[in-house]
Amino acid sequence: MATAVTGPAPATAGHRTPPPPSDRTLAAQPARHDLTREQFYFVLPDRFANGDPSNDRGGLTGTRLETGFDPTDKGFYQGGDLKGLTQRLDYIKGLGTTAIWMAPIFRNKPVQGVGKDASAGYHGYWITDFTRVDPHFGTNDDLRKLIDAAHAKGMKVFFDVITNHTADVIRSGENRYAYRGKGAYPYLDTTGRPFDDSRVPAAVDADGLPYTPLVTDTERDAKKPAWLNDPTMYHNRGDSTFVGESGLYGDHTGLDDLWTERPEVVRGLAEIYQTWVRDFGIDGFRVDTVKNVDMAFWTQWATALDAYAKRQGREDFLIFGEVLSSDPAVTAPYVTEGRLDATLDFPLQQAVRDVASLGRPASALADVFAEDYRYTTDKANAYEQVTFLGNHDMGRFGAFLKQDNPNASDAELVRRATLANELMFLSRGNPVIYAGDEQGFTGAGGDKDARQTLFASRVPDYLDDDRLGTDRTHADDAYDTGHPLYRAVSRLSRLTKEHPALRDGVQIQRHTDATGAGVHAASRVDPERRTEYLVAVNNATTEKTVTLTTGTSRARFAPLYGTSRTVRSGSDRRITLTVPALSSVVLKADRPLDTPHTAPAVRLAAPAAGATGTVEIGADPTAGELSRVVFAAQVGNGPWRTLGTADHAPYKVTQHLPAGLPEGTALRYKAVVVDARGRTASATAATTSGKPSVPARPSAFERGYAVVHYRREDADYDGWTLATPGGRSAFTGRDAYGAFAWVKVEPGTTAVTYTVEKDGTSDGAARTVELNRTGEVWIEQGAAGQAETVPAGVYPPQDERKAIIHYHRPDGDYTGWGLHAWTGAAQPTDWSKPIAPVRTDAYGAVYEVPLSEGATTLSYIVHRGDEKDLPADRSLDFGTHGKEVWLVGGATDYVLPSIRTTPDLDLSRSEARWLDATTLVWDVKPTDSTSQQLVYAPGGGIAIEDGALTDEGRWLRLLPTTLTEEQRAAHPEATGRQVFTVDPRDRDRIAGALGGQLLATRRNTSGALLSATGVTGTPAG
Repeated sequence: MATAVTGPAPATAGHRTPPPPSDRTLAAQPARHDLTREQFYFVLPDRFANGDPSNDRGGLTGTRLETGFDPTDKGFYQGGDLKGLTQRLDYIKGLGTTAIWMAPIFRNKPVQGVGKDASAGYHGYWITDFTRVDPHFGTNDDLRKLIDAAHAKGMKVFFDVITNHTADVIRSGENRYAYRGKGAYPYLDTTGRPFDDSRVPAAVDADGLPYTPLVTDTERDAKKPAWLNDPTMYHNRGDSTFVGESGLYGDHTGLDDLWTERPEVVRGLAEIYQTWVRDFGIDGFRVDTVKNVDMAFWTQWATALDAYAKRQGREDFLIFGEVLSSDPAVTAPYVTEGRLDATLDFPLQQAVRDVASLGRPASALADVFAEDYRYTTDKANAYEQVTFLGNHDMGRFGAFLKQDNPNASDAELVRRATLANELMFLSRGNPVIYAGDEQGFTGAGGDKDARQTLFASRVPDYLDDDRLGTDRTHADDAYDTGHPLYRAVSRLSRLTKEHPALRDGVQIQRHTDATGAGVHAASRVDPERRTEYLVAVNNATTEKTVTLTTGTSRARFAPLYGTSRTVRSGSDRRITLTVPALSSVVLKADRPLDTPHTAPAVRLAAPAAGATGTVEIGADPTAGELSRVVFAAQVGNGPWRTLGTADHAPYKVTQHLPAGLPEGTALRYKAVVVDARGRTASATAATTSGKPSVPARPSAFERGYAVVHYRREDADYDGWTLATPGGRSAFTGRDAYGAFAWVKVEPGTTAVTYTVEKDGTSDGAARTVELNRTGEVWIEQGAAGQAETVPAGVYPPQDERKAIIHYHRPDGDYTGWGLHAWTGAAQPTDWSKPIAPVRTDAYGAVYEVPLSEGATTLSYIVHRGDEKDLPADRSLDFGTHGKEVWLVGGATDYVLPSIRTTPDLDLSRSEARWLDATTLVWDVKPTDSTSQQLVYAPGGGIAIEDGALTDEGRWLRLLPTTLTEEQRAAHPEATGRQVFTVDPRDRDRIAGALGGQLLATRRNTSGALLSATGVTGTPAG
């Protein structure tokens, strides 16, 4: 940590550094924001109530493939609409609902897909017209009446909105849809120069896109507003694998992915939703697929919407986003950097399932709450998080309960469902009830299986579903206000409205059991009245008694919920509390929380010198439990900005330092502590920023591991080790050659010296793996030297029909570890039923995944239950790594890619040759994961440096082709060789490419050079 200082660092000569804000100014910052007491009811309008059967087909005629309506198929419209929702508002209000969140209601493409993959846009996420309500749901006037009626009953209305994509209208002119990455297929500006759209804006037209966009005449003007019909407003990179870059740039299940890095798109999407704020008086947005849109977009879009809502008099406008991750370090930046008000709390959802359904230690809850500081900003904090138990995508909580507890009685499942709602309602955040959960809906899984109608269903799969807490089936309407879960939610809502501190009072951790099922306890404190509520939850199947320390001494804690027992605290503030099995209890102290007698004090710790990226700033106050700490920061000589307020331990906030901040920039911080009596104290600290990271040019020479293959005649590798300066590694791996050992290398390492040893005896002299030539070598027992290329005839050809993943865990424990696969898999797996290893060997577990026809990648996760090997998803690119790989648990790169490629970069040779005006012959093998292009520079000067071109010049993209009969006759010497043609979109620039420097290059998916050579001949014809 940097050393605390008494004041800000001195300003640069000639500049006056703004002084830090006064203690009084910071102390006046609000401790809590207004958006912390909502109770949401989430509904898909098509699945809630049918108030007008005349709109079931949306005004369309024909079969279900034209109208989208088929009440016997869960993938089609069922008939629900806005009038039905309006008619049932009292049912929704009876739960205690304060806000209705509707799935998108904008006009959708009625049907997408063909054959068994055909389904309708009943869910609302295939939008074509952002300016009007889908006619299946009614009219804009129906929507206005619904909003007015909801407001009259004291309920807000939130829209589910989309900025990532529209309906699938754009086709690929190449009739291919595999994702094309920015490395191999960069955008080209109108002069043919490649550019990175996330860093450098450039003029671009349809010719500069990775795929050629095509739109049929019937859909050329299908989208509204009209700017959405311009294909250059979309990424046009093919289908997302949902891993890495493709998660931002790829088409989500084929939907047209908006180019949100473009300022026109940011502005256009802001204007679309500002119109709905202005004309319909809506109260906020839930934003879909947030993680699939670049962070800079959110910062601009959310800021614009907030400002517009304020100008419309909507100070309490709330925007929360769907960020699909159970890691707060992933979800929180969309609040701190992206400026959303909150995210859907996937981390807490997972913890609640762990505790209420799976019976795991209650400490799972404490682990999530300990990360709440990550959401703190000047306008938001974790108390605004939107909490939920299940949803229309992942599945219902009732389904999780049945899956996790297959032998449980209905009574136990209802009890566990109630426990989950208690955890949600009695913890910080704004809870969501997904329509139907209050009626005990379950389902067979996620997506369509979790989207049952509340009105009587005719869908066979839904009619087969069990429901919790009732003998009724989905053949009946489900608006039963007497259902045990409806009553449980209503009761929790009344409790928290009568005692609002249970919703947004300061949440202070008191107790958590870390081994096995048990008790989690926290205090919720009203900071104005200093009243302490104690909330304790027991997820064990037997009652549990715990002793814990509260914040109030000599108090009588009276029961409010779940118990009739009163408990008392002594002068030490400790109480002993018994919590019934699978239950929660709430108690209220009869006297105010203890307050300190001494004046407050605070120590402030700045990040260590050299800070970059997201940093943490921590304070250590001495001021009692109801103290809060307000943080402010200054970057360089800029203005001081409030970072946010922490009202409980750990007293921390985060700060994202701008990219490109010069090294050594002064970073100054101030913290003011405010105690329960309003007294203040402050501290300052300072540090300096580090060297900004510079994106490295991609290189095919990069190696994450040095691998030594070793073959012994007796095949006995026991005791033999690979000895390197960094340590020893056993020959754990096995392949067709023999055994192999590996060592992880640091970035920038060019060579690793090694010996092969056993019991102090070496097999041969010291040798070296040259990482700039190869990452692996092959040696034989008793033989000198080593091979740097794959020995001929050793490795059998791969089975192209499947991918093989070898998985090594350093702890050797493979029990329960499976592989979840989706993109590229012939049969995508269910999360609860992963692919099991076909065998284990000396290296570890071996998974085999049958592949879909034409697959170029495989997206997968290695997991055990909900424990992932890596937080991020993985994607295996076959063109780069082949279809058989070896990976180590917890590592992002592969030990052994099974394609061993040494780049061939030599501009002194000319291996490519023109055949005619648009055709070249060049003996390199194109794959789905590589790209080929001519790079030209009229003034010359391009060289190779560190495995990359010193300048990317301008490109003529090359497409693999075959010789025509005429070409074969004219050039018989080219028969059997690889031939390329210049992409028709680039042919108008061929003439400009001649006369200067002209190169032929081949790239892998990252953009790393695999081949580079000169070009001979001249185009003829």
